[in-house]
Amino acid sequence: MKSKFLNGQHLSLEQQIDLLSEFVLSIDEISPILQAIHRVPDAWVGAGVIFQNVWNVMHDFEINSFIKDIDIFYWDPDDLSWESEDRYICRLKEELANINIPIDVKNIARIHLWYEQRFGISIAPYGSVHESISTWPVIGACMAMRQRGDKIEFIAPYGFHDMFALRLRPNKTIISRDIYEEKVNRWTTQWPLLVAETW
Repeated sequence: MKSKFLNGQHLSLEQQIDLLSEFVLSIDEISPILQAIHRVPDAWVGAGVIFQNVWNVMHDFEINSFIKDIDIFYWDPDDLSWESEDRYICRLKEELANINIPIDVKNIARIHLWYEQRFGISIAPYGSVHESISTWPVIGACMAMRQRGDKIEFIAPYGFHDMFALRLRPNKTIISRDIYEEKVNRWTTQWPLLVAETW
């Protein structure tokens, strides 16, 4: 798999999707999560568990090294209450109790309600999970996946090239320089083959 990933930036988008689909389904923790989120509205598994595990393979690290949690995002604009989100959190934590990595569940439709308090930046409500993913801090980390039948579907507004090229570039749509540089400092320490562009 490592040699395939090292050549990944030169593959077509269709080939990259086939390669990633094969890879994510080989990770023990992923299939149960993809099955569990079927019962959550417009739910996706995002980001780190995909691109960070690609980097782990490229660095000869164990699968799931440095992955602090598994992000699950869903879309429910009809109920923006914390109580509703908490019910999904509790349900998924119960269903996925055997997963050794913590899960982090968020309703994308209500992120604007708490984003400024957490990050110091006021944002307008998102219109979809897809829109939210397009604003994440690092271009090559903007991705999520779900399973439909035997097929893995991906959201990747900027493609997969940066991930396979081990390149970090800032996505300045929303985030500040400090947020980007904090990620760069942490990630380049953990995965030293990464090359980061300056802000």
